[in-house]
Amino acid sequence: ASKQSRRSRIPAVHGVVTTSQVARMVAEAQMALVLHESARASLADVPVPQRGEVLVIVGPEGGLAPGEVEMFEGAGGRVVRMGSTVMRTSTAGAAALAVLASRTAAWGARMQQ
Repeated sequence: ASKQSRRSRIPAVHGVVTTSQVARMVAEAQMALVLHESARASLADVPVPQRGEVLVIVGPEGGLAPGEVEMFEGAGGRVVRMGSTVMRTSTAGAAALAVLASRTAAWGARMQQ
């Protein structure tokens, strides 16, 4: 017997895009977060919308170039860090999504009224 996933929706996985294309996605997003070790703001302090989409940008191994960070920030992205250590690309996105999801009603967070 096969078990069905209880996922409410299937995450979108896109093909390879250019930095300029990502900047356009940032400009169109309700909220866009750029993970970068130079950020002063913490991901844990970002207000999370209860509806809509949040775009999370994770750089490649070795990090985003300063010009890329500036381009994403100029397009409306918020540059944030997850802590004092730098995570590998393979885990940073999943960790960021867990931090964000833990603060939403989808994961049982109490909503402030």
